[in-house]
Order: sequence, then C-alpha cells, then structure tokens
Amino acid sequence: MSRYLKLLAFMVSVTLLIGVGFAAGKKSGADSAPTSTNGPFYLVVGASSSLGIQPSGVPSQNSRRTQDGYANDVVALEQRQHVDFQLDQIGCPGETAESMLNTSVADHCYTLPATQLTTALHFLQANHDRAGLVTIDLGFNDLRPCLTGATVDENCVTRGLAYVQNDLPKVLAQLTAAAGPHVHFVGFNYEDPFLAHYLEGPVSVANAQETLTDMGRLNQILQAVYGRAHVSVANIAGMFQSANASRVQIPNVGLVPLNVRFACLYTWMCQPSPFGPDDHPNNPGYMLIAEAIVKTLPGAWRIAVVH
Repeated sequence: MSRYLKLLAFMVSVTLLIGVGFAAGKKSGADSAPTSTNGPFYLVVGASSSLGIQPSGVPSQNSRRTQDGYANDVVALEQRQHVDFQLDQIGCPGETAESMLNTSVADHCYTLPATQLTTALHFLQANHDRAGLVTIDLGFNDLRPCLTGATVDENCVTRGLAYVQNDLPKVLAQLTAAAGPHVHFVGFNYEDPFLAHYLEGPVSVANAQETLTDMGRLNQILQAVYGRAHVSVANIAGMFQSANASRVQIPNVGLVPLNVRFACLYTWMCQPSPFGPDDHPNNPGYMLIAEAIVKTLPGAWRIAVVH
C-alpha cells in the first residue's frame, strides 16, 4: 500500500460529521430583505465555504450546503457570550473577487439585476443604524483553478492574483461605504488545502510546495488590500499551521510536515472517493475558521474561551 493510500485509510477512521444539507436556489433582491431586530446582524459574503459547503458523497453533484459552516459556528460561539447574531448568508459557490463586480452576466445564484454585491449593499443600507459583523470570503477561487491539477498553472496564478489586487479593493470600497458606523468587517487569508498533494509521491512534493508559495502570494495581497481598507483579517492560514513544516508522526504513514497533516485533518483533501479529495473544510476545519474570525472581533463580542 502506498504512503498516500495508507493516509487515506487513516483519515477514513477519523469520524467527521456532515451537517444536514439544504438546497440553495436562485435569489432575488426581495429574498434578502433584512429582518427587523434590535440585535446585531452577521452578513456573510463570499463563495461556497461561506455557505458551509461540504461534499455529499454523490458523484453527480458532490457538494451540499450545511449548517456546520464557519458562519454557524461563529453564531454558536457568540451565543455563549450572550450575543445573538441574526445570520444572513448571501454567498454564491464559485464567487471570485472578479465576478463580484459583474453586473451583466447572470450566475447560478442570483437573478439580474440582483447580484451578491447589490444584495449586500441593499442589506447594509437598510440596516445602517444597527451593529453588525460582515465577513468577506473572497480571493481563494481566483487561484483555485490554477492549483488543482498535477502541475500548477503559473500563468493562471498571475491572472488570478491580478484580479484580487485590482477588484477586491473596489468591492471593499462599496461595502464599507454602504455600512453604518457600528459595523465590523473581517476579511480572510487562506490555508493551502493543496498541501495534501505532498503525499502523492516525490513529484507531488514539489507541487505542494509550489501551491504553498502561490497561496502565500495571495495572502500577502489580501493582507495589503484589507490593510489599506482598515479591515481586520482572520488568520485562517495561521489556524491551519500553513507555514509550519515541522515534522510530525502519523501512524502507518511516517513523518510528514505539520501543515500537510493539518490539510488532511481539517479539509476533505485526503478523503477517498466519493467524499474526496475535496478542498472544502470539514466540520473541525470550519470551527478553526470561526475561531480565527472571533479573535478579530471587538472586545464586547470576543469570546474568552477561544484559544
């Protein structure tokens, strides 16, 4: 049995609960009408991970929205602090920094003239006087298609990074301008789930390192863009130990870098078919992201028990 298959067998033995899924249909502007409440809102902007997407095990459509994503976890953590967020998830699977600005081509989530961005702006304007949290989960999909193959497409990476650098500031400018004075924004950097390629053989070790380098380039751009917009950044890469290559022992596999082990433990990348490999976080992975978000919150919202 190969080293990779041994790891798959090991990972299968780890019990991972998938939340109850529900279908996400097309949305119009009316679908996102704000709910009247005195409590703070939590508006979740982004792509598939913002909806808690995880693999379904159905080959024809191997993904489903769950109630175990990081947004749900943030709400649950905050309830321990007696803060009840009104959760509004408006994300769209596949969304990129570039596509957020598209107003002429319909996608599979919204019916024009509504888009995810116009929906977010409408919500923020309608709730201008309320306290709220907005998380922005954009940028990963601009690079994802470049990193999924047996080799990294560096031309694709260059284009994707340019989209993030040019388009994300425009998205942030519109969102922050629409928001009221009591809204806290949190952007993301990203872990590298493709580090799991390390276990596929000697050639793939170099591929894994290349994906890590390119994800690092993305994170540098994200840090700069959010910094200029005065937006906090949830350190997802840090929670996933993406920069930590110290060796750890895995039973029946041997010594592997810690960042590789985290990619396997907290995403579906090392799971065999029909659930993997899949770069979405699993339940524990989504909780790591939630903890990173909570660490950035203002003092009254910050959970003391988060490590």
